[in-house]
This record gives sequence, structure tokens and C-alpha cells, in this order.
Amino acid sequence: MKQVEKLDYIDGLKVLSCLMIFNFHFINAFYCGFYSLNPADFHTAHLEWIVGSTPLNLIMGGKFGVRMFMTISGFFVGYRFFLTGDKHSLGSGAVKKYFRLVFPILTANIAIFALMKLGLFRNAEASALAGTSVFFGNYNQFAPSLFGAVKEAVWGCFATGANQYNGPLWFIYYEFFGTLLVAAILALVGKSRVRYVAYAIAAILSIRTDFLPFILGCVVCDLTYQPPLFVEKLSEQKWLMWIAVLLGVFLGSYPPIGERLTGTIYQYIPAKVLIYYIIGASLVLYGVIHLPVLHKPLGSRALTWLNRYSYGFYLVHFFVLCTFSCGFYLTLADKLPYHLIAVLNYVLSFGVTVLLSWLIHRFVEKPGMQLAGLVAARCKEL
Repeated sequence: MKQVEKLDYIDGLKVLSCLMIFNFHFINAFYCGFYSLNPADFHTAHLEWIVGSTPLNLIMGGKFGVRMFMTISGFFVGYRFFLTGDKHSLGSGAVKKYFRLVFPILTANIAIFALMKLGLFRNAEASALAGTSVFFGNYNQFAPSLFGAVKEAVWGCFATGANQYNGPLWFIYYEFFGTLLVAAILALVGKSRVRYVAYAIAAILSIRTDFLPFILGCVVCDLTYQPPLFVEKLSEQKWLMWIAVLLGVFLGSYPPIGERLTGTIYQYIPAKVLIYYIIGASLVLYGVIHLPVLHKPLGSRALTWLNRYSYGFYLVHFFVLCTFSCGFYLTLADKLPYHLIAVLNYVLSFGVTVLLSWLIHRFVEKPGMQLAGLVAARCKEL
């Protein structure tokens, strides 16, 4: 039986994923040419093409970042179980999940409702001026309802992936049911050899969905802490682990639309974007786990600190961009050069997002986690 430890370096991967998601949405708001690779959308002569058509686009790899989040979630469902054999951790984790997630979502959705009522969502106007309407202008352009915002938060995003008020909430449906799926598989097959068959069946059935990264994340955990001998030997080959990380990064950098790739290093690779991101995330996670040289930088104090607020960051960053960032741009659009506004806007928007994330963590998420613990303990007594 092994001791459960805090894996700070995996938390660092979560923070980097958050940054990629933030960059992805900021880029779509003000520099969508990086994303579309359409010269008509460019604000620079060459930069958008150079970055967007090469592995440098991982800087704004939001879609890859989300799949990294999912893979890490699947990993942590199995983490305590594979180290201790404690099946109770699977059940209690499922009970806690809803209560840990729902209160920050509800807080964010009520804030969005208020901002919409006050007319502070400026994304339609800003994206029209910036030439990014196709990618950013249509969000939250409807008459808001407090009941609708609350319903989406407490039920809709969990049951159906509803995300009318807060675009990134589509992730919650997969996060909730994906972790439950992995917990159910482990509860049923445990550490028996039949679990490999269960993984294979689940992976095949989920091949075209975002449940697959959760399955593969669990497989990464299994192969790390309960590996067959040949897998253990392979993971000791550091050069092979570096190949896994680099290949995962390359797959994760595949241009997200999968179009206008003529002349790029991706032009001969079939446009199977989602599966590349899912496989890439699993390879990166597995390689990083087995490369201790990466643990210290990924587990740095700054990344560990930011990780505390990563969930709140994910929930609030999008409406910060639609309100504060777009308002800032519109205020200065005729006063400063476009690129200078963008730099200032990015720094300030990031700061505002971190501040709101801290507030949500301090006053909403932590109490929600305490309540989740009490509910789980009560369920255990029953």
C-alpha cells in the first residue's frame, strides 16, 4: 500500500491548461486570425499565421487545455483507489462532486444575470469593431432571466451541458458524468484483470465523445501505480517519456479548426482534431509523471498558488472578457494603437479574473467543499 501524496506538478499542468483556455478566448475576442488562419481576420502581417499554423499555437490551445483538464480529472478519480485500494473514496468522491461544483457555478451565473441586466456585456459591439464577430459576438445576446440563470447552474449544466449564460459550462456535464463513469468502472471491476477489458469497451463506446479523456486519464493512473512489468520497464526509459511528452504537445498543437493548413506541417495529417487532443493530453500526463526533472518547475510556488483558484478562474474568465475586456477596448479604441490596447487589456483582464477567482474560492468554493465533506460523511453513516 502506497501513501497518498499531493501531486503539485499535476496541479501545475492544470494551471497551464487554464492559461491556454484564457488565451484561447482572449484571442478569439481580439485576434481571431490566430484561430481561423484566415488572412481576412489578421491584425498583423505575419504573426498570426506563424503562431497559428505551428506548435506555437499551443499558447492559446484552449481546446487542448480542456481535454487536459478532463484527463487529469480521470486520473485523480483512480489515484487514491490504486494507491490504497479504498473503494469508499470512489463513492464519496461521487457524492462530493455535485456540491463542490454547484455553488461557484450558481454564483457566477447570478453575476452574469446581473451584468446582462445592467447592459455590461459589450462583446457584440467590441467584436464587430475588432472584426471577430463570427467567433465572439453572439454570446449572451438575449433577454436574461434570473430563473433561467439559476436553473442552468443547479441543473441544466449538469444534466444536459446547458451553457446559455456561461459558455464554458458545457464542460461541467462531462466533468460530472465522466468522473462518475470512471468511478463506476473501478467500483465494479476494481483491480482485477478484467478492468482492462472494461477500459477498452468504455473507450470504444466513448471514442467520439469527451468522456474518452476521463477513461484514458484513469488508464494513465492505473499504468502508473499498478503497471504490468513491461509497462514499468518502458516508463523507466526517460528518452521514451520525453518522446511521449513531445508527441503529446505536437498533437495538442493541431490547429483547432482543421482548415487552411496548406503549407503547414499539419497539411498531410487528417483533421481528426478532437482525438488528437485527447491522445495528446494522455501522453503529456503520462510522460510528465515519469519525468521527475519536470516536477519542480510544474510544482513551483506560483503555479501551486494559482491552482487553488483554477476552478473559479475557469468559471469567471469568459464573462470577464465579455464585459470588462470588451468595455476596456471600446473605451480606448480611438485613443491608442490596437496592439497596445490588446497588451494592456490582457494584463488587466487576467488580473481581474484572478481577483474574482480568489473571491469565489474564499467565500464560495471553500464553504461548498466543507458542505460536500459533511454530505459525504453523512452518506457514509447511512
